[in-house]
Amino acid sequence: TQSTWGVAVVCGRTADNPGLFEQCLRAGCTHVYLEKPGAPDAAQLSEMASSAARVGVPVLMGFNKNVAPYARAAREALAATPGASLTFEHSNAFPADLTECFARNREGLLRNMLVHE
Repeated sequence: TQSTWGVAVVCGRTADNPGLFEQCLRAGCTHVYLEKPGAPDAAQLSEMASSAARVGVPVLMGFNKNVAPYARAAREALAATPGASLTFEHSNAFPADLTECFARNREGLLRNMLVHE
């Protein structure tokens, strides 16, 4: 059994999540929290689930909010655990020209954003 934990919270752009997820698995994370919807389509989600199962990494999917009780609990656990570290990151570096965002979100950018808020 592993004696250390490596917990990853993946909440990037939907199109980037599969790659970020695989990076977490390769880095040796022992648990992954994946922001919904997780991937652009069900086939990619299935591939991601298979990858996690192959290495025995449990994956939880949900809706990330930095003000959510689990985020506060993580900060409290960090404060109470000597030597522990916690990093919250985001990758919302949108270009000034949002044409790509509209093209990628054919169902409509408004609908896509409402799913996440």
